[in-house]
Amino acid sequence: MGLKYKFNQAKKILNALDPEALMNIRKIGRDIQRAEEKLTQKGKKLFLKCKTECHGLCCRNLQPDSIISLYDFLFILLMNPELHTAIAKCLENENIFYTSDCIFLKDGKGPCIFPPDSMPEICITSFCGYEYSIEKEINHLKRKFIKFIWLIFLHKQGMLKNKVVRWFKRN
Repeated sequence: MGLKYKFNQAKKILNALDPEALMNIRKIGRDIQRAEEKLTQKGKKLFLKCKTECHGLCCRNLQPDSIISLYDFLFILLMNPELHTAIAKCLENENIFYTSDCIFLKDGKGPCIFPPDSMPEICITSFCGYEYSIEKEINHLKRKFIKFIWLIFLHKQGMLKNKVVRWFKRN
């Protein structure tokens, strides 16, 4: 599918949502941000280890399209609209057939362009090994993402229903 496609779809979905839906979804987005902040605080030593010992190994030699979802883009764009240009610029370098390092690393080296409280779900919840010390925070964050995804799904279904009703009224 490619990251550009997901990014463009996220923009379309956000533009199609009514103000009330955006307000409801943004509320859950803030819950995700708080959960990401808690995880970052509780896992401070692990994140430091990632930077000092692994040097961000998980951000290299990967397929970003398999890690970053449409819903990650929806979350990031909704909570950080100022990142739109930076993300679009990174996506200019997307090569869906061959990847080496994550295209969202500043200057191709890091750190990540996404703020610590607005990371894609897999990026912030994945470590070199299973970490029992932050299991509770990871599970809490994943539940928040599931709630976010379901709310968007339900709003998309409502938008589809409204389109069908309008079409039948015209015909």
